Amino acid sequence: MVTVTVTAKFHNPSLSRRKEWQRTTRLYRDTKQFCIDGWRYGDFGKSVTTASIDNNLYSAIQNQAIREAKSDHNKDGEVRYRESQPFAVNNQNWEIDTTENGTVVVGFPCISQWWYTPIEVYDDIADPVNQLVKGGAKKTRLQVYRRGDDWYCTFNAEYDTDTSGETPIGVDIGERHILAVTAYGEDESMLVSGGEAKYVRRKYRSLRDSLSEAGALRARNRVGDKEQRRIKDLNHKLSRRLITFAEQFENPVIRMEDLEGIRENSSWSGVHSWHFHQLQQFITYKAERTGIRVEKVDAYHTSQQCSVCGSMGTRDGDHFWCAECNRGRHADLNASENIAQREGEPCTG
Repeated sequence: MVTVTVTAKFHNPSLSRRKEWQRTTRLYRDTKQFCIDGWRYGDFGKSVTTASIDNNLYSAIQNQAIREAKSDHNKDGEVRYRESQPFAVNNQNWEIDTTENGTVVVGFPCISQWWYTPIEVYDDIADPVNQLVKGGAKKTRLQVYRRGDDWYCTFNAEYDTDTSGETPIGVDIGERHILAVTAYGEDESMLVSGGEAKYVRRKYRSLRDSLSEAGALRARNRVGDKEQRRIKDLNHKLSRRLITFAEQFENPVIRMEDLEGIRENSSWSGVHSWHFHQLQQFITYKAERTGIRVEKVDAYHTSQQCSVCGSMGTRDGDHFWCAECNRGRHADLNASENIAQREGEPCTG
């Protein structure tokens, strides 16, 4: 089963559609805020229904707004919705189909009626869209929103996929080498030093310590923001580099370690503050946009096990050696080969 997030642009929606969608956006936001404020001030109980909502939205949209507001209300802190809130419809109350000439249209209710509007189907979303149109996939809720002068919709498609002929791309994330990547069965690998990330962390840690000693707390906080931006930029570059590597192979699937396992089992003291999770998010997001599936796999013994015979070997710095089959390999690349061979749980979408 694969889950793919589809984001599609509506093709030249009419002025009347755009006006109604804009009004729906405002009413959707107001409905959620009405619920939040009502619960906050005790105006009604948690069992609020569409009968309490005084607007012309279709009941399916009102119900979705109530569900989202209830979820947000359970979070800490005051909830105040922005002007640009998208509106949403649950999976049972929107449709995707084709016209007689093959144009893909998405239909959903708003205020006055259901609207069926063409979407632009580019190559990256063609497969999940076709699966949905043919009835071979499940769809999730639909979100509709405006960006500039254009309108978009986004949803997830879940469907079974043929994994034969795929190229597993194993990704090991670490301190000495921030990325160790192997295209299993293709005799191709990529090794990226973690030196730049370590330099950034050392530099800003030293600056923070100096500013703390001087009592310059505001300046210390600004230094922290600069470090976050540097690390974020580095993670963007690393994730793009990985996707470029994966795209050269046929039907790639990226497999990465479950990061919770890394945090719990690592002896590296900086692992808890390192932006492993952000790097994984960037890889997942960029892979999703290019149609590459991403899976999380169990991290257990990926660094100690021989990727050829499965025996437990010996690691000495960057070198891994297996006494059973007498194989020597770069330790992080051996780990990435183990990761590539393990079946995982999809984390795209």
